[in-house]
Amino acid sequence: MSFLRASHIAARAVAALCCLMTCIHPTVLAVPTTTDDFVRLNKEFGQAPTNARIDRVWKGIPGLSGWQLDIPASQRLTASATDGKYHLQWKSVAPTEHLEKLPPAPVYRAPATEKSATLMINVSWGEEYLPSMIETLHKEGVRATFFLDGAWVKKNLTLARKLVEEGQDIGSHGTGHPDFRQLSMEKLSRQLDVTHTILYTQLGVDSRIIAPPSGSYDERLVQLARHRQTTVILWTADTVDWKHPRPAVILERVRSQLTPGMMILMHPTAETAQALPQIIHLLRNQGYCIKTVSDVLAERRMTHPPKVLAKEQN
Repeated sequence: MSFLRASHIAARAVAALCCLMTCIHPTVLAVPTTTDDFVRLNKEFGQAPTNARIDRVWKGIPGLSGWQLDIPASQRLTASATDGKYHLQWKSVAPTEHLEKLPPAPVYRAPATEKSATLMINVSWGEEYLPSMIETLHKEGVRATFFLDGAWVKKNLTLARKLVEEGQDIGSHGTGHPDFRQLSMEKLSRQLDVTHTILYTQLGVDSRIIAPPSGSYDERLVQLARHRQTTVILWTADTVDWKHPRPAVILERVRSQLTPGMMILMHPTAETAQALPQIIHLLRNQGYCIKTVSDVLAERRMTHPPKVLAKEQN
């Protein structure tokens, strides 16, 4: 008997045994439930949406979607289940106030109603350290937001396209790293438009976020950006890694500023590349989800209520 034929016979035997076991074992009864059970589960695990607002200190704070239990759908799923557990179907609930409907303002942070953190890397130099950072993000399954200088993109097109291929979030960092506050209105407008064109034509990215070099901006940039459906992005926590502190110092700067909704500013340096895995592990160990700037502006909640819940758990 050939090995292949023997394998087929063995596979059929296993399948027959599994079928027999299914027939002789009784079906697990579903958990008896009432509407009140699901109302209680929604109260315990549901999450209310957060409205966008203008803060006196933090300027524009985007909204955040919530989760509401679809009670009829959950009742049907639970009734048809055979594992004796609650099967819950949730629907996303949008906030009623959105950032784009409020007066234009820069964004320094995400709402504090979700334990999230955002990794932001401004890139005008440091291309020799980016492959290591990209590898770390890939290995950890993390998406960060890279604000790219238009001139840098032209000089490092292969590396810039690698970021896009890896699914990283892309924003504008202007072109040539000027001080935006010192530019005329015409030149400031060109910073927005020229860099957007470079990102779109070279990378296929229609970016609607811009991080001004060195965080230097004024109200003109905020208004010009709004006219282009673009948001000015700053940061909550600055690693000051461009001064090349030790990786342990970079990690401690993140640790000391941990707060829900934080947006962390970094650059591609040797020290940051070494610290990045530790930063990711720190955030996860502290219960933070990691999201991109685009996630924040889209009011996308990354945490999800339970979809299956054992009766004794509630």
